[in-house]
Amino acid sequence: MNLPLSIALRFFRRSKSQTILIVIGISIGISVQIFVGLLLQSLQSSLLNNFVGNSSQITIESDTENPYIEGYEGIIEDLEEFDELTGIAAAADRPATIQDGLKTRNVLLRGFNIDDADPIYNIAPRIYEGEEASGDLEAIIGKELNDELDLDTDDTLTIFGIVKKGEDNMAVNRTFKIVGFFDFESEGINNQWIITTIESVQEMFNMNKTVTSIEMQVEEDLLYEADEIADDIDKELDLEDDGLKISNWIDENQQLLNGLQSQGLSSLFIQAFVLISVVIGISSVLAISVVQKQQQLGILKAMGITNRSASLIFLFQGLILGIFGAIGGIVLGIFFLWGFTQASASDFIVIQYNPIFILASAAIIIGSSVLAAVSPAIKSSKLNPIEVIRGG
Repeated sequence: MNLPLSIALRFFRRSKSQTILIVIGISIGISVQIFVGLLLQSLQSSLLNNFVGNSSQITIESDTENPYIEGYEGIIEDLEEFDELTGIAAAADRPATIQDGLKTRNVLLRGFNIDDADPIYNIAPRIYEGEEASGDLEAIIGKELNDELDLDTDDTLTIFGIVKKGEDNMAVNRTFKIVGFFDFESEGINNQWIITTIESVQEMFNMNKTVTSIEMQVEEDLLYEADEIADDIDKELDLEDDGLKISNWIDENQQLLNGLQSQGLSSLFIQAFVLISVVIGISSVLAISVVQKQQQLGILKAMGITNRSASLIFLFQGLILGIFGAIGGIVLGIFFLWGFTQASASDFIVIQYNPIFILASAAIIIGSSVLAAVSPAIKSSKLNPIEVIRGG
């Protein structure tokens, strides 16, 4: 075993410039694989965090003309038995309007228990001025909405709504104290949402002890199983019998999901093509090396080296090229990703350096390098020393 390895290293040393160029070529190929793989993985994660991570992933609502859910506290107690859920919050939502001078604009008044809603919407860290709405008729508004209204904390805002009473509609209004301002980094939310307490919405719209939805989040590693978890909840709680329906982010965001799946598939294709090109390159280089080293191999065989040892020389060369190429590729790939984050003006994508993916990529390329050396190794074992020496 030591002799073939020693000969393989000697072959490399005698053609240092060629060896260095081969390793650089392999490293660049692997760096592209790692760069593309980690970048697309990070992009998918960022997309999910921005569009799904800080929102309701499973939602229970009324399936009748009456939009209110009665006995929601008991439903929440039943939901707490599901270990897959990391956040459960009731919400009382009602469309409303506000006036800004002569202009009237529509808003969505959202009533939460902030402590329950925080694991879902991450509200507290998004309040950049003031504090949470915790008392009756206290509210917080979004950054873009306040850019129009130009309010300060402790200012008041009158909110108008409609309450259905029998066949008639009755106008209601309440004056809310603005205690803080939030920024969800979403213009739509910052323009539309006014967040207050559940009790404030219930009192204003005469909802009694009801809410309009129960919202949930699942464990991060179960995100793509939200539809299955929703089905389990539906069956366990018999929601249809209570006039309720359950929805999940997967069923409501098929286009996003298809886009993420297509993105993942394209990433696999790119990585596969890079891997194939690296394997072909290594195999070609070693095949040429067999031709270049025919005379040396013939002499070695004449001196007693076995066919097995001759094959091992090139298998070792493939292994060595794979190892150094993998190391160089990892270093270059991480460097390219670092450069991308420095050059990118947006912090939308947070690069996640997945060690499992990096190590798996390195292991695959090393294994592929050895595999690429099989054909040259077989050719070297079939060399006839007498014919080689005569021809040399």
